[in-house]
Amino acid sequence: MASSVYIHIPFCATKCYYCAFNTYTFHKEQAKAYLQALRTEMELYASKTEPLQTIFIGGGTPSILSANALSQLLTDVHQHFQITPNAEITVECNPGTVDNEKLSVMQDYGVNRLSFGLQAMQDETLKQLLGRIHTVAEFLESYQLARENGFENINIDLIFALPDQTMEAWQHTLNEVTSLNPDHISAYNLVMEETTPFYEWWQAGELHLPSEDAEADMFQYTIETLTAHGYTHYEICNFARPSHFARHNLVYWNNQPCIGLGAGACGYVNGIRYSNIRAIASYINKLSKRNKPIADTEHLTGNAEKAETLMLALRKREGISLADYQNRFGEDIEVVFGDILKKWIDLQLLEWTDTHLRLTRRGLFLANEVFVELM
Repeated sequence: MASSVYIHIPFCATKCYYCAFNTYTFHKEQAKAYLQALRTEMELYASKTEPLQTIFIGGGTPSILSANALSQLLTDVHQHFQITPNAEITVECNPGTVDNEKLSVMQDYGVNRLSFGLQAMQDETLKQLLGRIHTVAEFLESYQLARENGFENINIDLIFALPDQTMEAWQHTLNEVTSLNPDHISAYNLVMEETTPFYEWWQAGELHLPSEDAEADMFQYTIETLTAHGYTHYEICNFARPSHFARHNLVYWNNQPCIGLGAGACGYVNGIRYSNIRAIASYINKLSKRNKPIADTEHLTGNAEKAETLMLALRKREGISLADYQNRFGEDIEVVFGDILKKWIDLQLLEWTDTHLRLTRRGLFLANEVFVELM
């Protein structure tokens, strides 16, 4: 049974050049049919959930939907699932796609957390480099509008190590964002995904990325700046004010069950990790016959489940609880991973505390090397 749900809305005004998520250009009629299919999928999973503690509506751009469409979506969620009184309900928003009516609808249905995809605080970077649809001014207007509508838990997504990005540009972005006092900041380094225009341009020598040293300096500056401003660095790329950790994301990092709904959504239930059909038409067609739109499944057992649990938990700054691992798998963490852990501890990338195994400060910068070997 799961007490968390992810809902994927795969529509965007345009696709950003770096984005590898399952997204498509928004068409009103297609979106209407998609939401009807999504309602059917909710019906198929309703009995598989406990009262929900976290709901994350992501994309894509959920806020590209009209106020009426958002109202219908949120009505469907409330009709099909029990929701705990203190549930965290997040909606991803793109600047420039929210207004008072949409924000009011979200408030009415209990949405209590917004996540704005900003990425950078330079208009030239947003428009010309990233292919974003908004300006800095439009972001500021959307952010202020959300605050005025009573949202007290707002995340801002940022990306560093962009092509030709200087340290000065990144410092400017971080300083401007912290001046707004958001409750949560996600700061990710750019990853080149093979299905994106960025990857093609990079392979053709048309994009020039900062050096590994420059990227590390940007990450170091991020940690120092945000912690100095009172944010807790609780996951490799995530920083939060006290009591504002992303509870839904912690479900993933703790390798707990979560139902994934929507085209291309992923879920993890009863030890089975699954992903849905990505194409919207095929997704809708499958659900028109009241069949679950699952494309792939993987049953995680034995060492594979242990390795994934360890890898995900090490993303958290506190690391993995030794007691939780023992309770989950009935054995000490060193039974399977002792030799690997010793290697990374000797290299000062991992360390023991009294209760946890975690990445060291140095290990944060080389986390992928640790994760690859664990998997």
